[in-house]
Amino acid sequence: MTNWKFRRGSMMAIVYILLGSVTVLGCSTAPSGESDPGTDGTKTAAKGKMTAAVYDRGNVPADQGTIQDNWATKWINQEGPSEVTFVPIPRFSDTEKYNTLFAAGNAPDIVWSYSSDFKGQLINQRQAMPLEDLINETSTTYKKLLEEYPGLKKLTTDPDGHIYQIGRMNGLQPNDALFIRADWLKALNLSVPQTTEELFEVAKAFATEDPDGNGENDTHGIAMSFITGSLIDVMFGNMSPVVENDELVNGWDRKRDALAFKKQLFDADIVNKDFLNDKDGAKAKEEWVTGKLGIYGGSIDGIDEMQVLATLMNNNPNAEVLCIALPASSYGQFSGGLIPPIQVVGIVNAKAKDPEAVMKYIDFLSDKASMTKLAYGDEGTDHTLSEAGYPALKQTDNPKFAWTNDVNLLYSPAFFGSVPAYINSLNRDNKVEKVWLELYGQAVENYLSPDRPYPGFTFGEFRPVLPKELQTISSTVNGQIDNILKKAIVSGDSYTADQAIADAQNVWKQVGGEQIDDWWSDWYNANKETAYLTKDLYTK
Repeated sequence: MTNWKFRRGSMMAIVYILLGSVTVLGCSTAPSGESDPGTDGTKTAAKGKMTAAVYDRGNVPADQGTIQDNWATKWINQEGPSEVTFVPIPRFSDTEKYNTLFAAGNAPDIVWSYSSDFKGQLINQRQAMPLEDLINETSTTYKKLLEEYPGLKKLTTDPDGHIYQIGRMNGLQPNDALFIRADWLKALNLSVPQTTEELFEVAKAFATEDPDGNGENDTHGIAMSFITGSLIDVMFGNMSPVVENDELVNGWDRKRDALAFKKQLFDADIVNKDFLNDKDGAKAKEEWVTGKLGIYGGSIDGIDEMQVLATLMNNNPNAEVLCIALPASSYGQFSGGLIPPIQVVGIVNAKAKDPEAVMKYIDFLSDKASMTKLAYGDEGTDHTLSEAGYPALKQTDNPKFAWTNDVNLLYSPAFFGSVPAYINSLNRDNKVEKVWLELYGQAVENYLSPDRPYPGFTFGEFRPVLPKELQTISSTVNGQIDNILKKAIVSGDSYTADQAIADAQNVWKQVGGEQIDDWWSDWYNANKETAYLTKDLYTK
């Protein structure tokens, strides 16, 4: 029996084996993979016991149970290789909940998390189990996944050489998208903007030349809150730190030029003057669906955003929408808000009592048949097969599957066309769904090319964790700099972009921000050949 948790030399291994022998002799429950004699003398396979986190969003219909007790969890325990007790974790306060559970010694055996900082913390504190020996000696399905997708192994292997994290294969997918009213372009005899200068001119025309033809001065050219504001930053490659001349640097010039462009939009009355209070983009969305906004940044990957399109088309039956490539700036042309081809979603608790049962569960969730059952149910009853051979729900909004993604955390869209699950279920005979499929196709074409790359050096969730003292500096100074930049946008000529960046740099230096710059530079120079970087997004 291998000790998966610690590997501290032969003496510890001998002690562990002796203790394991005593346990087997003195306990009536067989270890994972062995069997117990039944009452009739025959042997039945014994399932190892384990606990697994499950995100609780409060979205399981009452008639289907709870997130930890429903048809999906029952199916997992009936058909799966392990006996799983599910531990509900509030989705949007998960780190706090996990910290409480770890402090009490009650954390589940599998910890799901999208936070790279939190997972890095667990690894640094030796609360995550090294998995490579466990994978090599007991895994089948997940082991094969690592062999077929080298990027997954590269991304989940820590600098110390151990595999601590568990991932899934998304296939590179678009996420954030820039939408434009194509009918407004036609009405004003304009073309799709190709550069940020052209974007400004088109947005200005949308705001000043009555594109909806109602004779009123009641339209805004472009949003600047939430996703749209982030996409403007992406146009200028403003995602610090950035790679320039094979060095990882802060990128103050990009900050300055993105800020200057936002000031230009604001000063020309092209955007809603109250955009700073529209923190979640709700106001911009309202203007978009009511036909008062010409350019809008939203999400292309979720069915909720398709409903935004449905509302726009209901309110404005003649509305025509395009999903456009981000206009190029002097720094190049980029794409932002992608779903990475690989997503790291969890770790195994170093104190898991039956690591083999946990690995069997990971294998079970990594199997395409399990993914299909949990996402689409049974063929004929719940889903049909599309022309491409992928399962398509017979009822797109079937409440039976609206929440099962949280018990299906290793679902790999790469096995199903590298698209969100709902895309395969859309019907081209439905007007809204047909238009949405066309927009999704435009997003794939416009955002997934390495010729228009993601501008960051890697995705945020793949970044290494800053040392704790630098995290403190970062959290302190970033808020201050953000306030400086916001002030500059709304202050007109009295506070220029150059002045704001100079002030931001002074604040950065005063609180020790240059220590962060140096840390990133050193990390990049030491790890650029082995780390999972932006170039890896476009390879298998």
